[in-house]
Amino acid sequence: MSKDIRVRYAPSPTGLLHIGNARTALFNYLYARHHGGTFIIRIEDTDRKRHVEDGERSQLENLRWLGMDWDESPETHENYRQSERLELYQKYIDQLLAEGKAYKSYVTEEELAAERERQEAAGETPRYINEYLGMSEEEKAAYIAEREAAGIIPTVRLAVNESGIYKWHDMVKGDIEFEGGNIGGDWVIQKKDGYPTYNFAVVIDDHDMQISHVIRGDDHIANTPKQLMVYEALGWEAPEFGHMTLIINSETGKKLSKRDTNTLQFIEDYR
Repeated sequence: MSKDIRVRYAPSPTGLLHIGNARTALFNYLYARHHGGTFIIRIEDTDRKRHVEDGERSQLENLRWLGMDWDESPETHENYRQSERLELYQKYIDQLLAEGKAYKSYVTEEELAAERERQEAAGETPRYINEYLGMSEEEKAAYIAEREAAGIIPTVRLAVNESGIYKWHDMVKGDIEFEGGNIGGDWVIQKKDGYPTYNFAVVIDDHDMQISHVIRGDDHIANTPKQLMVYEALGWEAPEFGHMTLIINSETGKKLSKRDTNTLQFIEDYR
């Protein structure tokens, strides 16, 4: 291969190491070792509500028990946890705001829920409708001032190119494409608590760490067009993507779920 191979496994410390995640880690590990590349561990810990104490340590310990090793990780490199990278995310959010590619959104959860209910009742596909649609600059300024005076903290949304086509040649699935108009409207890249959303942060991380190939489960296929939008907005080249079939429960014929109590699902159970 012409370019340096750099792949990553990026777990969230929200519990024990699941066999599905271990399989993803294994594919990345083997791909890196086969091609003489670099295998990176990055911790995606921005979901503070689901954070489990000692989750990171136990997951890495179980990966080692499976015989995997890695070249870069929070153990050896600074800022390999997303919670340590907030300034970097803010830098690019500010850039997109300044370039008009993102904007602050003051719509409330109650308003979003009411609009979703209206759309479903009308037989429409739920989607976010730009709250500034049809407003003059004066009306927009008054709306923002009113919302801020009410103490409403905004999110930041990426302005979606709804006429765009987002496609890639998947290493596993072949050619895949999505229409920008089917994404669900402008989507949140920064939450009210200041933390980035997954689909924004992962792009910043993968670009910053020079990830060449993203190998993951096919439940992430729907995330890929959103990530391609961020690459496009920032003018960056996207990595190669490969989406693997998920592990299926042989009894149900469906994706193995943590609710499937008839199966030993965590690596800890096999030790």
